[in-house]
Amino acid sequence: MLESELARAEETLADRRSFHLDAEKWIAFMAALDAPTRDLPRLKRLLNEPSIFSGRDPA
Repeated sequence: MLESELARAEETLADRRSFHLDAEKWIAFMAALDAPTRDLPRLKRLLNEPSIFSGRDPA
């Protein structure tokens, strides 16, 4: 059953493994990848909070 589901997932996602961009969009895409990271303090705070599944007291 697992093999069947994996095969189905591969078929479903096959067209999403690659994408094609024209030259202008490719340049913009590469610029976005090369750009320095942005500081996202709210995301940083969220990722540093204890998980509700960790069993730790959040205080």
